Amino acid sequence: MEIIPYRAGILGGLAGGGVMVGVALAYGLLSGRGVWFPVNLIGAVLVRELQDAPLEVLTHFHFPALIAGLFVHILLSALLGALYALILPALPGSPLVWAVIVGPLLWLGATFVILPIFNPIMARYVDWPSFALAHLAYGLTMGSIVTRIARRQGGVRGLRR
Repeated sequence: MEIIPYRAGILGGLAGGGVMVGVALAYGLLSGRGVWFPVNLIGAVLVRELQDAPLEVLTHFHFPALIAGLFVHILLSALLGALYALILPALPGSPLVWAVIVGPLLWLGATFVILPIFNPIMARYVDWPSFALAHLAYGLTMGSIVTRIARRQGGVRGLRR
């Protein structure tokens, strides 16, 4: 069984998280709600007073939500990337196929389990198509970075050097 370094997963997860931020900010701008809307939704998981905030409040800058959102997003991006690197050697088939599967699986888990419990305001206001696209982009980016790093360090099945 191959071993994929945690560092590959962490770096891949952080890169995927960065791409997710791009998708979320683009949604905020295109929707007319602004760039702070998705930031505040993520930050609301720790900044609990935002759980009861009206929509118009969520469109404005809130420093505590920015810090909380960055903390949660960076932490989860890195942890999920490390988890992917940990389980990838045990998964059959191509790592790139699994990268495509991981994003939607995370989206499903977040949508139906995590958000309703831990961040109801985000569950209420999140734009599902952009949320799904952000998770797909995360999975693809994270998976390709993990695969690229692992290939450089000794190869990953299904990929040529």
